[in-house]
Amino acid sequence: MASRKPRVDPLTESELDELDRFLLSSATPEDSMDLEELDGFITGLVVSPDQVAASEWLSLVWGDTEAGRRPVRFDSAVHCRRMLELFERHWATIAWTLHAGTPPMPILFDYAAPGQRSAADAALELVAGSTWSIGFMRAIGLHADAWQDAFDDDDAAQALTPIVTLAHADDREIVERPLAAAQVDTLVDSLPESTLELYQFFHGGEHSATRVAVRKPPKLKAGDPCPCCSGLKFSACCGANASPN
Repeated sequence: MASRKPRVDPLTESELDELDRFLLSSATPEDSMDLEELDGFITGLVVSPDQVAASEWLSLVWGDTEAGRRPVRFDSAVHCRRMLELFERHWATIAWTLHAGTPPMPILFDYAAPGQRSAADAALELVAGSTWSIGFMRAIGLHADAWQDAFDDDDAAQALTPIVTLAHADDREIVERPLAAAQVDTLVDSLPESTLELYQFFHGGEHSATRVAVRKPPKLKAGDPCPCCSGLKFSACCGANASPN
């Protein structure tokens, strides 16, 4: 039987820029994720042993807290759906990549090496890969109990080590000393393989004896709150008159 062809449409560079500009714009709350953190977050959700609802993970993209947040200001309902489309396509690309047994390359921003920046700048900047890893750890945090098997397994725990280390690079209770540039490079280089190993630990893959379905991007349900924070249901707001999939 011929293998299924991936039904993916990877985001182009211009679309990634479009998404990043929106995440960093004044239209979103100040604590919204940027593109690097979003990439790590979605990757963690695809790897996760538990399914997550669209309304659950989207709220974290905007930095939701129990105290509430400032509304996301889309230009229009069409713009809202456009952003959701970009999220879904990026999710699908990561999911198909992992399912095919290919290590996904994380989206990482460029940071100056520790020896190339002043002490003041170093205090304000995160090490390379840390923002991505923070996003991945936020995905773990959504269903932490479900991840315990990975932390208890020697091989899976080793695969988690680069992610945990980079995410907590400035936490001296977890990472006792500042990471040297060579250490950071080694940890960053291991992220793709670590991600694949964790995915295969929970789900197997294309070449696994146990076949699993590709984890499709969860879509907002008609009764979910609209992402624009209007207080209306998605179907009565930005999701109204949307073309069926």
